[in-house]
Amino acid sequence: MLDPHGAGLGDRSWERKDGAMKRRMCLAGALVALLWATPARADNRIILRTSLSLQALNTACNPLLLAPICTVVQGLGDPLGQVYLITSPLDISGLLNLLGNPLGIIDAELEQLLNLVGGLNILPTPIPATVMSNRTLVPYPAGSTTNAWDGYVNQPAASIVGVQDTQKTFNVLGTGIVADIDTGVDPTHPALQGVL
Repeated sequence: MLDPHGAGLGDRSWERKDGAMKRRMCLAGALVALLWATPARADNRIILRTSLSLQALNTACNPLLLAPICTVVQGLGDPLGQVYLITSPLDISGLLNLLGNPLGIIDAELEQLLNLVGGLNILPTPIPATVMSNRTLVPYPAGSTTNAWDGYVNQPAASIVGVQDTQKTFNVLGTGIVADIDTGVDPTHPALQGVL
């Protein structure tokens, strides 16, 4: 009697050949899978100001028939809807040098993580009741006819960034709010129109 492979019942060579073939196929499949796998890479996190809308930016990040350029993570609260956090396998110079500027990049910078653990960010506990409590009116800036609370004019933050020294050095008095510390800038301020 013959088996399906044409060998006699006593001949088991077809089983050995069949087992060897299965092993070869498994090895070939594993080799293809290893060669096909793309290496892991960490995407760069980039803060981007663009002239595009969110929808147009998403479309530009994922061009048809090409690998994705970037992924929009989130908008960063810009009232004009132009500032986004994106991730990209390209570094920042690669994004800035894309032919034709498809992302409409106005400005870009790497997102930097800062470590705030240290001596400079320690608040006294409890916060003294005298902070900003001195409501005595003093000329501000010095020598002007405009008055402000002494607790505001002489607060620690103003001395750390050297507000009065800067006003004296550049002979400016300051009109209007340019920025609030830790809350961002005023994009409608005339002094910032050319740079934002």
